[in-house]
Amino acid sequence: MTLQELMQEAQRLSWQEQFHLAARLLQWAEAKMPEPLDQSTYQDSSLVTAAAKVSEPAFAAVWDNPEDAAYDDL
Repeated sequence: MTLQELMQEAQRLSWQEQFHLAARLLQWAEAKMPEPLDQSTYQDSSLVTAAAKVSEPAFAAVWDNPEDAAYDDL
């Protein structure tokens, strides 16, 4: 399965499932890192970019609501 196919499948998930998937991906990535890396030394940002892209609809579903609209103007 390609990354593009994986992202398409992930977009079919509910926002809760997308959130859970993003959290698990971050846990997996942290477990695979032998030591903390600063931004200047992290060369392959494709996993981070993919996780962020997949989680966008989930965060939009949670944060795009009338109660939080007041914060948009700050």
